[in-house]
Amino acid sequence: MKPLHHYFPDIRECVQDFCINLENIQSTRSNDLLYTHAIMEHKKLFLNLLLSTSEEEIDTNTKALVYFTIEHDISYLFLYSELVTIARKLLGNLAEKQEFENIAEINRYFAEHEKRITTLYLQKFLKQLTLKNDLRLSHIAIMPDKKFMIHYESHIRWILNLIRYVQQTEFDNQYPELDPKHCEFGRWLNNATTSYLLSTSHFSVIEKLHINLHDLAANVINYCKSKEFLPATLIHLMQKIDSYSLEIGNEIAFLNEIEESAKDPLTHLLTRRLFNKIMMNNLDISKATGREFALIMCDLDHFKAVNDTYGHGIGDVVLKHFSGLLEQTLRKSDYIFRFGGEEFMVLLPTTSKEEAVLLAQKICDTTAAEEVVFENISIRYTVSLGVVSVLIDNTIPIHQSTIDRYIAQVDEKLYLAKERGRNRVE
Repeated sequence: MKPLHHYFPDIRECVQDFCINLENIQSTRSNDLLYTHAIMEHKKLFLNLLLSTSEEEIDTNTKALVYFTIEHDISYLFLYSELVTIARKLLGNLAEKQEFENIAEINRYFAEHEKRITTLYLQKFLKQLTLKNDLRLSHIAIMPDKKFMIHYESHIRWILNLIRYVQQTEFDNQYPELDPKHCEFGRWLNNATTSYLLSTSHFSVIEKLHINLHDLAANVINYCKSKEFLPATLIHLMQKIDSYSLEIGNEIAFLNEIEESAKDPLTHLLTRRLFNKIMMNNLDISKATGREFALIMCDLDHFKAVNDTYGHGIGDVVLKHFSGLLEQTLRKSDYIFRFGGEEFMVLLPTTSKEEAVLLAQKICDTTAAEEVVFENISIRYTVSLGVVSVLIDNTIPIHQSTIDRYIAQVDEKLYLAKERGRNRVE
């Protein structure tokens, strides 16, 4: 049997043939941060390991390769495929030369390298994953207004608990909650009170990612407790979990932006930019269920005179006062929008025309009975309201023009209320 170092020239040739010649596409500038440069360095470290001749040298070069790979975000799959491809190529060369007596030895040589690399990679990767999530927690901690990020914070703590479980040497039943509906993040996801977000595609994406993440976590726990424990499988599962977790964080951050921009800064009601999305969602529900919903458009009477007489500052006080009346009078399931200026739109899900008219009349009466007092100024004002019922035939396609048509209809009703003397419902 030939000594293993006899095959070092073949191993070197296989490593060099594995990657494209990246040197030809390098920039003349400093390339320390380029991924292609990292791949080139990785290739050198990989070759150093395969050409090591002592246990001490193998240990040192394994650490150098694995640490560099993780530090520069080179995936384990790339590292593993490199090892497998080179082993296969070398074994193929031996078969062509009919040197069959050394195939088992060469195969054992690469299997031992795979075991060392994989074991160390898992340990290092889990430590880095812990640091990443600790950093994410610290970033959330200093946010002035966490909003939805406080729920993502609980999710990150769940991830950290999972990592700690995998890092154990003995696996018990003290693992994180595996049911996606029962973890803290899942409970919020399934009971979110901000119902208008339920109509957004981002919320659906988060739900799907969260379910997949828990499914992977259940597999991680089961795999850890099984007798056939292979670090490579855990690396793959934990990398995918981290990927899903990061996607969830991105979606939550996006919802945070929606929450921030969806509220009118003066009245804290929803803005018109969300109306089309929520209207479309309710049109879909109406089409599927055959149940109607309603729209109420409100416009404060003679509001220009308030601004002209008392100034825009007092006008803002009146707008905030009316917004408060709407929130007090309407139901939690209703959507209230500041549509522009002194104009407001209310969307009432699964509400008949009769019910909507009663609510509109209550708004009208309550407004007329109220008085706004600010410093030494006392103001009474009224509101005109238009009401329409919305019911979609399930054979009719829904487009933007459908929304525009109903806006025009309720606007016509509002105009009629103004024309017939104001302070009334039509």
